[in-house]
Amino acid sequence: MPTSYLAPVARGCNVLFQEKITMIQLAGTPEHIGTLWGRMNGETIVRDMESDYLERAAAAGISRETLLERGETWVRIAAEIAPHWIVEARAVARAAGVAEDLYLAYRDGIVRDRFLHECTSYASAPPHTAGGARLFHKTRDNRARRQAGYLIEIAVPGVARFIAVCDASSTGCSMMVNEKGLAGCSDYPVDQTRRDDPDALLPEPAEPRYRGLMSGAILRCIAERASNCAEALHTIEDFVARGFYAGGKVNGNHWLFVDRDGTILEISNNSRHVASRTHTQRAYFSRLDDSAAARSLRESDDPIDFHRFQGISRDPSICFGSSISGMTVEIDPEHPGMLTCAWIALPVRAAAFPLLMGQSRTPKCLADGTAYELGRTSSPQPRHWEAMEQSMHAAKERLREEVAASMAAGNPEEAHHEMLDQWSADQARTLLHALEQPA
Repeated sequence: MPTSYLAPVARGCNVLFQEKITMIQLAGTPEHIGTLWGRMNGETIVRDMESDYLERAAAAGISRETLLERGETWVRIAAEIAPHWIVEARAVARAAGVAEDLYLAYRDGIVRDRFLHECTSYASAPPHTAGGARLFHKTRDNRARRQAGYLIEIAVPGVARFIAVCDASSTGCSMMVNEKGLAGCSDYPVDQTRRDDPDALLPEPAEPRYRGLMSGAILRCIAERASNCAEALHTIEDFVARGFYAGGKVNGNHWLFVDRDGTILEISNNSRHVASRTHTQRAYFSRLDDSAAARSLRESDDPIDFHRFQGISRDPSICFGSSISGMTVEIDPEHPGMLTCAWIALPVRAAAFPLLMGQSRTPKCLADGTAYELGRTSSPQPRHWEAMEQSMHAAKERLREEVAASMAAGNPEEAHHEMLDQWSADQARTLLHALEQPA
């Protein structure tokens, strides 16, 4: 990479500038990463904590002491399974200027107040895909809240690098893919989303539990530790057996995972039981199985390629006003830690930003919610975004071949990181310019 693109370190953060694109490196110790996140998203953290948590708690007559008490179970479990989460969260709070203990309770408690927004996930894998692609997608449907996409590498032994989408107020996981080539997400339970489907995957009934880990924390643990679908299933089974899962009144979760071997795994759980099954059909959908989008994948005789798979995410049959974020993943089976690519759209109807697993930095506009705010106010123009994605995907495939050849030649890994960082910055600059155009 030309050295003219490198800028001095600022506020403890490694940054890369190309015109107006800033690339932020979320790598290092949990405290360092938390400090970067808190500085970058402090305004969002303060606003979301106040409006979505404290004001609603006050309206319900819930005191600060009660909020802290209700978060104690999450803190205890996190201290056992991932103590770096607590170090990171405390650093986020300090940098954002909020109370550390209250932010820890917020990280746990904000997801208790679930509204019935039914997310959609789908997947395709060989032999039904063009070029043997392993394809995964999730659309997140929820209340409008600033969304972020990021690549994170935590300096903790045994913790994998991963890409995720979450609320900008925390480094959580609504959907993810890691360097091992495992992509996954959690959705609303199928007893809510597929009430009339006799084939819905349902665990045995169980009484609800209200304290413990919610799905986002479990998914982040899977992102950090699991290598494939079997290990993801083992994690969920283990956490349920140990009483770690807390589903509240909803009392359930639905999961979809795809790994580098092309396995597609569906899981359903509640507070006591887990059910699972693999899928080999042309296209698996977590819900809306009879939608126009689902039929368009299922009914064609042609192999499913990236463009068709990604393009249907904006189809009105599965893309709604509540579709606040989405991620389509191409898992690279040969070099998952370098060439797996996540295409992140904030919200789903807007342009998708590509992130490659081998990057060392993330476009700051993705991580701080700027892309979400621009996408939210941009005009709906799916054909334009699809044309841009086709061009970017072709460029990404050329880059993939170049990096793979460079890896085979034994060139230094840092050179590959720089190639991917530069390409990502170029795409982000182009996409931001397009999003900023008047409707």
